Amino acid sequence: MAATLVRLRWRLTLNAVRSSVWAVIGLLAGGAYAVGAVSVLTGGAVLLGAAGDVTSVSLVLGALGALLVAGWTLVPLLLTGQDGTLDPRALAAWVAPSRTLARGLLVAAACGLPGLATGVVCLLPLLVWALSGQWAAVASALVMAPVALATCVILSRVVVTAAGLSTTRRGRDRVALVAVAAVLLGSLVPSLLNGLALGEGLEALRPVARAVGLTPLGWTFAVPGLVATGQWALAAACALGAVALPVLLMALWYRVVRRVMVTPVSGSGPSHGYAVVTRKPDRSSSAAGSAGDAAGTDADSLVDVLPWARRLGRLMPVPAAAVAARCLRYWRTDPRYLAQLLGLCLVPVLLVVVVAVGPAAGTSVVGHLAWGGAPAGLLALPVVLGLLTGWSLHDDLGYDSTARWSHLSAALCGRDDLLGRIVAAALWQIPVIVVSTLLVAGWTGHWRWVPVVLGTALALLGCAYGWSAVTSVLMPYEVNAPGDSPLRSRTSGTALLASLVQMAGWVVLAAVTAPVWGAGILVVLAGSWAWGTAVALLGLGWGLAGTCLGVHRAGVLLERRGARLLATIRSWPGHDQPG
Repeated sequence: MAATLVRLRWRLTLNAVRSSVWAVIGLLAGGAYAVGAVSVLTGGAVLLGAAGDVTSVSLVLGALGALLVAGWTLVPLLLTGQDGTLDPRALAAWVAPSRTLARGLLVAAACGLPGLATGVVCLLPLLVWALSGQWAAVASALVMAPVALATCVILSRVVVTAAGLSTTRRGRDRVALVAVAAVLLGSLVPSLLNGLALGEGLEALRPVARAVGLTPLGWTFAVPGLVATGQWALAAACALGAVALPVLLMALWYRVVRRVMVTPVSGSGPSHGYAVVTRKPDRSSSAAGSAGDAAGTDADSLVDVLPWARRLGRLMPVPAAAVAARCLRYWRTDPRYLAQLLGLCLVPVLLVVVVAVGPAAGTSVVGHLAWGGAPAGLLALPVVLGLLTGWSLHDDLGYDSTARWSHLSAALCGRDDLLGRIVAAALWQIPVIVVSTLLVAGWTGHWRWVPVVLGTALALLGCAYGWSAVTSVLMPYEVNAPGDSPLRSRTSGTALLASLVQMAGWVVLAAVTAPVWGAGILVVLAGSWAWGTAVALLGLGWGLAGTCLGVHRAGVLLERRGARLLATIRSWPGHDQPG
């Protein structure tokens, strides 16, 4: 079975090469990249082995090995859908699920170009330890090399196949977002390590490398180093864990193969229908239900498709509550909204990284970011979040696509439409801003700044809501259509227009909220912290006023320009289908 699947994999690859010039170019480029990467790593292995510092060699190999296994887990998430040859679902019509098939799929995966290159890389620790003269480590590295390759391949196939990424568009979109976030966060690691090294010297990197190497991802590469340094008990424990990990993953792989081959493939439409919740009708109206019963209605239960609409309808107009409930569902399930949420989540990480690389040489990064002693610059986080979260709705009407005709045909009040969108966002954005304010206040130790920071953030948030409502009506620009990947690029002129709209919006918001943040600056400079509460109340009132004015004006404009807005949306690529 394994030999058959290997031949099938390479036969399909060669057939693709023969039928497409681009496939030839891609194969040659991939082969050249693999050969170049292996050559560079081999040269590095020679230099590392010649260094002779056994402890340093052990730490470097363990950390790099963990990164290799992590790469096998993350990279296929970005490339999934490019090659479905080894997907068990593709073989479901020809063969029944079995352990033999599962093992054959793994062997075929390991015999591809990435697997062959990784197999060579897994043998490089033998060269390093041989040049270092550590022959016991060489023997253990020889035993661990196939275990390392098996861990990479099995973990990769389990992660990709179990999530159904190669068969559902929504699954690919969501995991691609997670993978992109991981790559972006990974790109910040060099800056953190550089700041750590500058602040405390290269010795500060040793605990980091040791911790990474002793994770399950680095066990196979850490064992030879532990043997070379004489840590036999820890080496034995890591070796047992390294061998047990692919065994456990193999059992999981058997279950995954069987499940995906017997489970029908879901379509690429909406991921979930509305949850059906039954509730009993009011007794006061049950006496008048005889006519409805005669007409065939079911008086025993009612279908509650949007429970949040009923809850919010007690506090706000029912049409606005229905829009808010629908938008709350969008924030949880629509990949386009999730992409915005992902970007907002990266803002605190980026700010912390910028602050972390700030200490001068000789200053401890750990002390620099210690609880209660972090730099005051972190207090800008709630203010930035207030601006960005409020501004996230500035093109929200475009996400409705041609389904906006339903609002026009129902004569939905423009104010109710915009109010519902703002309430849905505020239900989670305001708690995030409040919690982040308290966290950074505790982290920096500047509790007296809480009223000033919170007032400024709420003023920016409320005014951003109001201005976003206006811009979404007057200056809509192209967004991805429903069903499109959130990672798909838009047309060339859209990026420039979006940048101009955002720059203008931020300038307007900075000017409109100047009285609030100006008052906050005066309080901080004068040290008159007793006025902090006044700034907080001013910011709250200013934000509410900005939201109300913006919703009122934008609602009037939306009722006037509703048909024109729908025509504009229909002119965008991918939005010309009936809603």
